[in-house]
This record gives sequence, C-alpha cells and structure tokens, in this order.
Amino acid sequence: ETADQLMLDLLWSDPMDQLGRLPSPRGGGVLFGPDVTERFCEDNGLCCIIRSHEMKPEGYEWQHMNRCLTIFSAPNYCDVCGNLGAVCDITPSQARKVTVDELHVRTFECSPHPD
Repeated sequence: ETADQLMLDLLWSDPMDQLGRLPSPRGGGVLFGPDVTERFCEDNGLCCIIRSHEMKPEGYEWQHMNRCLTIFSAPNYCDVCGNLGAVCDITPSQARKVTVDELHVRTFECSPHPD
C-alpha cells in the first residue's frame, strides 16, 4: 500500500504559487509551493524538477523561479484542448551536474487524424 500511495503522490502532485503544501483538488497527491520545490532541489543537489501529467496550453511551463518544469507531450489533449505538446532535450556539458541552461524545450502541434 505504501508503494501505491507513493505512485499517487508522484502522478497527481502539482505546483502552486503559495508556500507550503495543500491537499490536491485532483483527489490524490498534494499541491506544493515554491518553498517545497526549493528545499527538495537543495536537499538533492538538483537544479530543478522536471514533471509531467498536467496539461499546459503551451506544452510546458516553468514555475517556482525556474526550479519546476512541467512538460506535457500530448498536443490537443483529448482532441478538444487545443494545447501544444512539448519535449525537453537534456544536453549535458562536461560538468558533473546538469544546469537549467542545458535543458532545451521543443513544442509541436498535433498531427491530423488519418482518414
């Protein structure tokens, strides 16, 4: 059951603008603030968090002072949202740690359905 809760938290937790944590309106996971993102990144030696599972009109969105990147790869979600899709290419330099400058987001539109 612990693994199931962890999976729910990973899939359904979303960033919010205010500090702290709140229950998620999705029913699983939590809403987490920029302070939570900052502490997680600092505690784990990360430049940022890259996440998904939340539709974004432009296909992606940077939040929390560029420490939280949401990537959504399904353009025109459910054939009704009109959103772009996005992917993030990571091109590491010779340094040991990846930096935000080494993340390159590409967006794309949906393809027409075949006849």
